[in-house]
Amino acid sequence: MTRTARTFLALLLLLCGSNASAQEISFTASVDRRAIAAGDQVKLTVSLTNSQERFTPPDLGGMVVIGGPFENSSFNYINGRLSSSVSKTWVITATAPGKYTIGAAKVRVGGGMIQTDPITIEVTKGTAPPAEQELARAQRTDPNLFVTISLSKNKAYVGEQVVATYYLYNRYAALEIAKFELPKLNGFWSEEIDVPDNGWSEQVVNGIGYRVAVLKRQLLLPQRSGKLRVEPMELTCLVNRSFFNRGSSIDIKSNAVDFTAIALPPNAPADFNGAVGELEMTVLADRTSLRTNEAVELSVKLSGRSNLKLLDAPKLDFPSDLENYDPKVVDKINVTSGGMTGSREFQYTLIPRHEGRYELGTMKFSYFDTRSGAYRSLESQPLVLDVAPGEGGPTAQIPRSTKSDVVALGEDIRYIRNGDLELRPNGTFLFGSLSWIAGMGTPAIAFLAFLFLQRKRERERGDVQGTRRRKADRTARQHLRTAEQALRQGAGGTFHTSLSKALHGYLSDKFSLGVAEVTHDQLRSRLSTLKDGAQLTEQCIALLAACDMARFAPIEDKPKQQMYEEAVQLIQRIERSTNS
Repeated sequence: MTRTARTFLALLLLLCGSNASAQEISFTASVDRRAIAAGDQVKLTVSLTNSQERFTPPDLGGMVVIGGPFENSSFNYINGRLSSSVSKTWVITATAPGKYTIGAAKVRVGGGMIQTDPITIEVTKGTAPPAEQELARAQRTDPNLFVTISLSKNKAYVGEQVVATYYLYNRYAALEIAKFELPKLNGFWSEEIDVPDNGWSEQVVNGIGYRVAVLKRQLLLPQRSGKLRVEPMELTCLVNRSFFNRGSSIDIKSNAVDFTAIALPPNAPADFNGAVGELEMTVLADRTSLRTNEAVELSVKLSGRSNLKLLDAPKLDFPSDLENYDPKVVDKINVTSGGMTGSREFQYTLIPRHEGRYELGTMKFSYFDTRSGAYRSLESQPLVLDVAPGEGGPTAQIPRSTKSDVVALGEDIRYIRNGDLELRPNGTFLFGSLSWIAGMGTPAIAFLAFLFLQRKRERERGDVQGTRRRKADRTARQHLRTAEQALRQGAGGTFHTSLSKALHGYLSDKFSLGVAEVTHDQLRSRLSTLKDGAQLTEQCIALLAACDMARFAPIEDKPKQQMYEEAVQLIQRIERSTNS
């Protein structure tokens, strides 16, 4: 820069300073409108003229910033007079109706303090639909981070499907979920729905933009009529964490949702067993012509959109000469955000013991149709089995020799028998001997043993919780194998989902809990009775939290291999403690 240019710039700055000091300094705050509806936007502008001092922004009185501040500076030189102006503009909104007062902005000039006048904004109630009104209520708890529970419907019949979705609304740049507690579901049967890892989506609520994630989805089936309630979900999140910042911990709590379960109409059909939804029935036999002692498979298939996993086998009356066994259940059921659909098939094995014509008649099944609000009965075509005589088997005729006189085959000298004649001492009899007692007692002992085993098997069948506990380790190993395969393939999302299912499924089966009841308090209560219960509890909670963090947050707390090994060791330690 030349000496002449530097001299000119110094004179200009000197002139600017003298003009600014000589001219009047003004400090104002203004808005583009003073009356809005909830969710509408207002522009707030604070301007400082003829001063270069920094000013303190005003308190917004509960209103939320959705944009800004946007700064603007200008210099004017007119008729030898130089003036300057600095302004900041914010775009703000209100999430609820009421009166909001924007406080005074302040600036220190010279030895004094000047400030703007307060501004009052009148906010009226918006015209948002009910769903957005629920969001607005949740938004008022914390405009930057909140969680909501949304039901696909707030009123349904007992047994009708309802989908619960848990949404997280976030405005922070960095977010981690430290822990979360699923709500208590009293009066509901629940099934977890797999949520694809689609990341964040964008949504605007009351004029404020959010990143939105689906934390979890559940299929709910009300089990009793009346007023039910889905309790709030609780989350602890770590926000704005970075390499140089430990971040801040925020506890948030969702809304509670009230639900009305409508009782099913009275006078249900005699064969109604609780099926609710939209169903179709197909009855097929693999053959209708067979021989005695040959097996025929009868299939009763129920398909559609219904509470399929809660359906019991229909009660069928078979002829007494038709031997039948408990049906085999084959499920092809999908649980998605659209509900539970697919089919449940009951396969009966029938064995006719005598030849003849067996008329099985028609098969009937009744269910409650949610579309029409009435009971409906499904009826199959009549089924007839033609049974021909079989070859051999228990009912085949056995040829018997006819009675006749003894015929002498030859006449000759009979030789004297020598060697061991297998004679017994005179006066000894089989009756009362050790062999007789053993022969007579063995059938009775075998029969008692059969009765004991049969009753033990019946008790095990009736002990659903005991069966779950015994199979908990086997079910967990299946999910762990899936997690191990995903680990080898490098599929992080599938690995953490499978590992979380393995842990939740094992703990719920082992301690007879629902999946939604596997909470920190329940784990402390159930594991406290075991050896090293406190250590097991903390390891469980930490491992579940690590899985959830990896599923819902962009940061993995532990390496995948370490998490897998800790899960296997944890399950083995719990098994040893419970079996010791």
